[in-house]
Amino acid sequence: MLPETLMPPVAILSMVWTFAAAPLGGLPPGWAGRNGSASGIYQVEADHDGNRYLAARSTGSDVQLGTEVKAKLTDYPIFSWRWRVWELPRNGDERKVETMDSAAATYVVFGSRLFPKVLKYVWSSALPVGTVVRHPRSDRMVIVVVASGPRELGRWKSISRNISDDGKRFFGSDPGTIRAIGVKTDSDSTRSSARADYDDLALQTPDSAGGGR
Repeated sequence: MLPETLMPPVAILSMVWTFAAAPLGGLPPGWAGRNGSASGIYQVEADHDGNRYLAARSTGSDVQLGTEVKAKLTDYPIFSWRWRVWELPRNGDERKVETMDSAAATYVVFGSRLFPKVLKYVWSSALPVGTVVRHPRSDRMVIVVVASGPRELGRWKSISRNISDDGKRFFGSDPGTIRAIGVKTDSDSTRSSARADYDDLALQTPDSAGGGR
């Protein structure tokens, strides 16, 4: 048997954020807001079965909540999560700055702090699933519609994406090291409101995730 100092490293198959140990009624530890205070917009809540999740309640707000990550994309090419939308922002349309609100969105941030590249996956009010657009004001952010409309409101929906494949496809090359993930429920552009819940966010290897999309 090899000495402990010479043992091969154990592969970590996933990095998971479940909110199971986070205190109710507040922000999850290690997560912080951007574009304003996240208090009152995001907080940990629980279903009747005791499962804890991150709730987002936006009334004209534009605040993102995220946590820093340092991981190689080659190690964790799969990004998965669950979300549940209760209310869509009125007339939201991610193609235009004037209406760029999403009931639910997840982010993966790559590369440098000064010039990051961002994959943003959204539950759109109206754009069809499969729609891909670049942010009107930044070609370093790609928005991918992975859920749409009111059909499944109030029900948990699971999503899995191969962010390595998506990054190469949409940016033309490997987007770099993963440095943050985040969520956002916003309704400022449409001057309306939106509600969604998030849970079980994970960065995974293909073996642990079953491949991903």
